[in-house]
Amino acid sequence: MSTNALKQHQFEESEVQNVVSELSAGCALQPTHTAYQEMQLLAEITEFPLMCVDVETGTVLGKTDDDLLSVVPVSVQKQLKELNDLWLFTLPSGVVFFAVPLTPVDSFKTVALGYALKEQGLRPAEIVLEAAQANWPQDQLDHWLKRIPVGPAELFRKIISLATQQMESQSTEANLQNDLEKLTDEIEHTYEEISLLHSLAQNLQISRSPTEIAQLCLERMQTLNNAEGNAIWLEDSQGEPQFLIQGELPFDELALAQLIVRFEDHDWSRPLVKNFIEGSLLGSDFPGLKNLVLVSISEGTHRSGWIVSCNKGDDLEFGTVEASLSNSIATVLGTHIRNIDLYDQHEELLLSLVRSFVSTLDAKDPYTRGHSERVALIARRLGEELNLPQEDLNDIYLSGMLHDIGKIGVDDGILCKPGGLTDEEFKKIQEHPMIGYNILCGLKNLQRILPGVRNHHESYNGKGYPDGLKGEEISLMARILAVADSFDAMGSDRPYRKGMPVESIEKIFKNGAGEQWDARIIDAYFNVRDDIHRMCDEYSLTHGDLLESVSCKTNV
Repeated sequence: MSTNALKQHQFEESEVQNVVSELSAGCALQPTHTAYQEMQLLAEITEFPLMCVDVETGTVLGKTDDDLLSVVPVSVQKQLKELNDLWLFTLPSGVVFFAVPLTPVDSFKTVALGYALKEQGLRPAEIVLEAAQANWPQDQLDHWLKRIPVGPAELFRKIISLATQQMESQSTEANLQNDLEKLTDEIEHTYEEISLLHSLAQNLQISRSPTEIAQLCLERMQTLNNAEGNAIWLEDSQGEPQFLIQGELPFDELALAQLIVRFEDHDWSRPLVKNFIEGSLLGSDFPGLKNLVLVSISEGTHRSGWIVSCNKGDDLEFGTVEASLSNSIATVLGTHIRNIDLYDQHEELLLSLVRSFVSTLDAKDPYTRGHSERVALIARRLGEELNLPQEDLNDIYLSGMLHDIGKIGVDDGILCKPGGLTDEEFKKIQEHPMIGYNILCGLKNLQRILPGVRNHHESYNGKGYPDGLKGEEISLMARILAVADSFDAMGSDRPYRKGMPVESIEKIFKNGAGEQWDARIIDAYFNVRDDIHRMCDEYSLTHGDLLESVSCKTNV
């Protein structure tokens, strides 16, 4: 190599060394850095003062003791470059250096470096020189030499080796503890998610509206996904939207619709997760939106709304956990909404069947037209007075509508006979509860109303028909219908007589309480008789008017 080339090479090597030294000098080892913590732990275990050294340049990045004399001879620095494990190196002067690899600092390889004296009373040149450069007086140097550990190299090897093993054990224990804490958090989160889904499952009665279920979901979601805001957008069967919000959203209902349109090509069989929205085109169109999870509420091809979660707390990202939670809730909600739709369709079909039965009966016996509807309304009012739940009131209403359906099987001549009935004809009339029961008992969805159809002519004293039941043996539904049916039957005109005035009917009720009728039901009648009288006065005898004026869907 020529002289100029050698100078150029030496210059380049010097420049590289300067750059590396500057970079290393800029690496201030903070107490929070892993390398510092490792060095500090090793010093606490061994009680040896230590330095964190950049192996490439020999620069001291940090010390466990501010008074520690930074001794890093060139011969030691060269040895450090090849260091991969615990290392000891004894200088001819009697200084024993030991080093343990640490976590790199800003990509620079580092070690924890310490030194000791092979024998007591040594004054190694390397330490004296470093003290002189640090302007230490003689007494300070002497004091420092007394503080340096003394012993054979093998002793220090064993101490450092045991210390590193203890550090590894502590590190393993810390990692296990960290894993345990993460697992505990995951278990707690999973428990909360399962608890939410279990709570939803317990509330999925047809009587619970989708809005109620959605509100229940929102109340629990925020603690599970740590989002700043959650919303559920529902559409009812008429297409009317409901926008339910928990927390703070960076947009309104209209903006959500625009956001959904933005991703119309997305496969909505899976959740949409978007992070890092700020600074993007999407972020400019939706200011304040950082990240989101958007899920379609659907069952099959039937879509009924959306669930959106916005802006994960602590500047974190949404992931599969939050997406899975939203998807599970959307699946439950979608299924519940679809079940309600199917139930409503089924109920409408059932109501059509009931209307058809009642219309057939009215056509057969025009003198009793409207009787079934009035009995149903009166019976339901009595049930309300007895504080029965809505589901029972619905069943009582339906049973009242169909209580006389068995008269379809009774001869028209008997039903419309203008004069009194013979014993044989009366027996035929008495068959109508069983005929009605037999007509309806094959219909699974009408099983709940059969006691009222079959036993509304039973007497509390056991002298009724068809089963001769007595007292509490008679179902409550049948006992209520017996009072409602008797009130309307006694007050209605028949081919063979005029209807009784209300005063006469109520006198009969008082005399028959506890005998023909349940006294508790008679008491309920007198408590609400003004309502019943008004109901009958306002009620149109025209069956078509009834169907227009009374919402069966509400009543049933």
